[in-house]
Order: sequence, then C-alpha cells, then structure tokens
Amino acid sequence: MHPVSPRHGLSRALVRLLIASTLVVGLPLLGPRAEAAGASPTPPTPEVGINLGLGVPPPAVVRSTPATTWQVLLALGREDRFDAAAHLLDLGEVPAAKQRVVGAAVAEKLYAVLHHLGARPNSVAAAEGQPGDTAAEAVEAIAAFRFERSGIVGIVWLRQVLDSSTGERAWLVAPQTVAAAPFWYRVIVVGEKPVAAEPLNRGLGVAPQDVQRGTPRAALAGYFAACNQGRFALAAHYLDLGDVPAAEQRRQGAVLARRLHLALLRSVWIELDNVSDNPLGSPEVEVGEEGERVTEVRVNRHVFPIVLEHRWDAEIGHQWTFSRPTVAAVNRLYAANGYGWLGDHLPLVFFVFNFAGLQLWQWLAVIAALAVGWVFSRVMGRWLVALAGKLTRRTSVAWDDVALTAINGPVGFVLWASVLALLAPWFGLSPSAREVAKLLWKLLILFGFGWFLLRLVDGVVAHLRRQDGEQNQVGLGFLPVMTRFAKAFFAVLIVLGALDVFGLNVMGVLAGLGIGGIALAFAAQKTLENVFGAASIAGDRPFQVGDFVAIGQDQGTVEDVGLRSTRLRTLSRTVVTIPNGLVAAGRVENLSARERFLYNPTLGLVYGTTASQLRFLIDEIALLLTSNQRVWQENKRVRFRAFGQSALEVEVQCWIITSEFNEFLAIAEEINFAIMELVERAGTSFAFPSRTIYTAQDAAIDLERAAAAGSDVERRRSETPPADVDAPPRRRP
Repeated sequence: MHPVSPRHGLSRALVRLLIASTLVVGLPLLGPRAEAAGASPTPPTPEVGINLGLGVPPPAVVRSTPATTWQVLLALGREDRFDAAAHLLDLGEVPAAKQRVVGAAVAEKLYAVLHHLGARPNSVAAAEGQPGDTAAEAVEAIAAFRFERSGIVGIVWLRQVLDSSTGERAWLVAPQTVAAAPFWYRVIVVGEKPVAAEPLNRGLGVAPQDVQRGTPRAALAGYFAACNQGRFALAAHYLDLGDVPAAEQRRQGAVLARRLHLALLRSVWIELDNVSDNPLGSPEVEVGEEGERVTEVRVNRHVFPIVLEHRWDAEIGHQWTFSRPTVAAVNRLYAANGYGWLGDHLPLVFFVFNFAGLQLWQWLAVIAALAVGWVFSRVMGRWLVALAGKLTRRTSVAWDDVALTAINGPVGFVLWASVLALLAPWFGLSPSAREVAKLLWKLLILFGFGWFLLRLVDGVVAHLRRQDGEQNQVGLGFLPVMTRFAKAFFAVLIVLGALDVFGLNVMGVLAGLGIGGIALAFAAQKTLENVFGAASIAGDRPFQVGDFVAIGQDQGTVEDVGLRSTRLRTLSRTVVTIPNGLVAAGRVENLSARERFLYNPTLGLVYGTTASQLRFLIDEIALLLTSNQRVWQENKRVRFRAFGQSALEVEVQCWIITSEFNEFLAIAEEINFAIMELVERAGTSFAFPSRTIYTAQDAAIDLERAAAAGSDVERRRSETPPADVDAPPRRRP
C-alpha cells in the first residue's frame, strides 16, 4: 500500500468536480424540454396515409369530389353501413387502434343529425370539385351543410386530404365536424339542453380574461403557464371544483392546482401537440363524449387517468377544465409523487425560476447531492480501502495489495455515482430527465469500473517489474506492448458496455467483429503465429536478452525479441533475424544458462613413454585438479583411456565453475599450461599424429619361450572342464 500524495488527491478531486459540473449542466440539456414550461414543442411526425386504422376502403366508398363524398355519406347512412361511412371521415386526431370503433360511432351520430335536419344528397354541387380541375384542386375545404338549431350554429365541413403514399386526393368530413358530431347529436337528436347545469367554480368568482379554456390544448397550456408563474389562484380556474364547497374553493383551489402541477411534473411528461386543439376535443370511447384523456398516472397498481372535461354555455361558449374525478385524485397523486411539506411551503421562487428545464429548488438539490455524494465517497472510500488493507496485510500473496492499490480511486467514484443515483428520484425530475439521469449513472459506474481495470493493469506491470526485473528481461521487454494491448482490450469492453447502456445491439457488433476477426486471422496467419510465438517466449523464458544461444544452426547473442522476430548477433558480428514462430517450435540451446563448463581434453603422449612416467603424469594432473578451487570436485577423472594409432591417450574430464565463457577460457588456459609443465617434468612429450615405417629385419621368434607357452596352455586345458572354457585361466602356483 502506498499513500496518495496530497497533490494526487487534489487532482482527483478536481477531476471529480469537473465531471460533476458537466453532469449538472448537461443532464437537463440532454433530456427533452418541458412542453408545459413554455418551450416550443417539436411538431409530431405526420402519419403516411388516410385513416390507417380503417384499412382499405370498400368499393362503395367514393371520395374523389365533395359531391360524391356527400352523396356516398348519406347513402351509406341510409343503409346503416357506418363502418364503411367511417372512411369518409378525417380521423387523423384519433389513434389508429381506435379509428374503427370511433369512426363508426361518429358516422352514425353525424348521419342521425343530418337526417334529423333533412340534409339532401344534391345540396353539394358536383361542379364544386372535379378530378383534374385545377380550380377545384385549389379549394381545400367547403361548407357542405349549414344549420342553426337550439342556439347552436353548425357547419358540416368537407376538406381535401392528400394521401402521400398513394397520391390520392380525397374529400373527407373535416376533423372539427367529426369532433362536433357527438355534441350535435346530444343537443339536436337526443334533446339535451346545451346550457351548463350550474355555474363553474362559483367560489372563485368570474374567471379573468387571460383564462383561456376554449380547447383542451389551450386549457392545458394556460394551466401550466399559470403554474410556472406561481399564480396558483389563477390556475385553480382550470379545475372543476364542483365537489369543493364554494367557501373553500379559493383556498383549496390554489393548493390543489399547486399539488396537481407538482405531481404531474414529477410523474409524467405531457406533450401539448398530442392534445386536441378543437373546441369539442377529439372523439374518445373510454372517457365519454365530454372528456379528453390527456395522460395517466400510475400509483402502485392503480392507474389514474388525467381527463379534461367539456362544458358548453350559449353565452360563454366551450369550456375545458380538469374533471372532478381528476381533481378528487389530486391529493392521492401528490402523496405518491409530490414533494410533501416542501412542495406546500417552499417559497414560489423555488418553483417559478426555471433554467435548462430544472426549477431552482431542483438545482439546489442537485448541487447539494453532488457535494454530499462527493464527501460520502471520499470518507467511505478511504474507510473501505483501509479496512481492506488490514485484511490484505494478513495474507502472504502480493496480488491482493496490487488490486487494493488499483481500487483506491475508482471505488470512491463508484460510490459517488451510486449516491447520486439513489438521490436522483428525490429531485423531482421529469420522466425523460430521469431516464437521462439513469443513463448517466450507469455510464459513471461503468467508467469507474473501467478506471479500476486500467489502474489494475498498471499495478500488475509495476509488480512484475519489481519481481522479475533481473530474471526475465524478455518478459519485461514485452510489458509495454502487453500493457497497451490489455488497456485497449479493456477500453473496447467499456465502449461495448456503454453501447449496451445506450440500447444498441452489442451482440450484432460482436458478431461483426467475429466475422472480421476470422477474415483477418486468415489473412495474417503468419503474423499471428509470430505474435503468439513471442508470447510463448515471454511466458516460457527459454533465454534472456544478452544470452548466447543456439537456435537451429544459428548461434549468437540475443539482442532483441520483438513481436515478429528474434535477433541474434553472431560471432562474426552479423545479425540474424529468426521468426518467433520458428523459435517457439524449434530447438533452442541456451549456452549462457550453464552454471559450469565441461573441460574434457584428451592428451596424446608418445609411445616411448614408460608406464612409470604415465602413472606419474596421471597422479600429478589429478592433484592439479583437486587443488584448483574453480574446478567442481565431483565426477572429475584422469584416466589412461586407450592406445591410439599414434599416441597413448589420457582423458581429462572435469567441470569449471563459472557461467562466463571468457572466464572459462582463462581457467582452461591456466590448466593447459600446468599440464604442459607436468608433461615436461615427467620426461615425456606430446605425440603428433604420425605413422612410423621400419625397414629393419624383424627379430627372430624365441623358440624356447614359445614351447613353454604351448605347454602351459595344454596343461590349463587339461585341468579345466570343456564347459568352463570361458572361465578365466588359473594362475600358475
């Protein structure tokens, strides 16, 4: 364990604060801006096609001109084919999954209204629009039918719609007429009174002129604008407080408006472009004809729909407010998704001031969480490292110390990110901002883990340098390359992990890399063989840089071991480059690895040397080897080995204790000189390889001694049984 210097600690702290500042500023900017906060919404992408949820229109549906659309609509209504008549309505504001049900219901009610009012098929002239007529194509909408009944002035509009996928120009009943048809049906056909049953929010008084509730979108935008300005008393006019006593509507209305705003701000994200801007809303099935479903909030297992409700008065027109069931659920929604006491009592400035999509109190909470997380990570990180250090000091291995040193910085970073992830749900971030925050926390933890791996590589390299600094020069030579390779490998893993966090298909990327790797392996087969050979040399360590080795037929001093080849400096001072694949697969003889050298000369003495001279010389050479401290005393020998062709051969065998070749040569030279002096003292000399030819007549055989030898042989044979002919002869008594 090595203590971290104050300078390093300060640098790490500065890096952390820099990253934190980036997160604080970048997190809100990465998420989509709040529509309710007043930012300009991104227009939705229009669907390609006309009424995609209805499918292909039947042959009876002809809508090429206003006249044909009007006539077919009335004809299909008389036949009760409202499923087919739905193809003549512009249902662009209705989700595709609900167009069949909603379209048939609206078509039935619209036909009932037209039939009740006595609409005629020929009320729309055919000349008002003909295919290919440039003047007709310039008309985008026409009023097909006008009426005034029960205080309602209504117009049935037909609008020209272009199908960009097929190029068809179709005349359809306009969306405003589709939205008004259920209302007309209730007033004209059913006979409901179009006047509101009771005044709206009597306890609040007359609504100010800046309260705009004419359409669902206008009401929702006005409510959020009032809340963002801190004018919750004004925002209360957008709530239906019919279930609240009139005397309590002012006080409770402001509280409910504030709580609903905070609960929605924390739980869901509402896009105003998805809300109808028609005075009569868009036709829906689930919430009834007078409702407009804005969104829904899930609390545990319960789902609370947020619904705007329509009211109509002949004097003030259309009015949209949050429905009574929605207002009744506000306190429960706030208890689950609100801010408790803080949301009710903090000054409005904390909620009114907005920057980059976050309110003032959220900025303060984020900054406080960053500071608390940073302090906690440093204190807890040091405590955990100190505790782990006590455990690692009790072990005999050194690798746990290396891992502990590597984790000393990243553990604090991971703890810091974890604290921020735990506190983020309490910041009241919007759902989209929470998703961005969750993404960033994952990336931070992934970054901390990657930082640990990179530090671990550096720690392992430093440990290997301390441990094998003298024994494995080849391995140390590979350390820079292996370090870069390991760091690149871990960096790729971290990048792949980050791609997975972003939701990309990592398995597809890996599959592509695998196919590319196979092709690369075939193309670079020899290169990879040499690279793996280099790894084998580094792991097996058959030699070191500076050793004198024999590789195959080449001998020399190892000068360098690279990723592709090994270079030898031969005795003739040339450089031989041998591929590492051949080195790893071939025979390598390390001559520098000897701890002693064999000294094994054979002395050739002239044949004139007597037995006494030879014994004297052998004894003196043996005494010479015994007295030399550089000679290994085990298994040394001096023997009269053989009668050579031209000399009496004496073998000398011993080992010189040294690992340096030059030192061996010097010691062998001293022994050689000493042996020469002993040969001179013995009165003999070394023999030269030669052959002597005698021209003198050979001496006559001694017949007396030959006869005696023959008699001795006969006697021995007679005394020895035939089966023992191979037994050694007996000596003469």
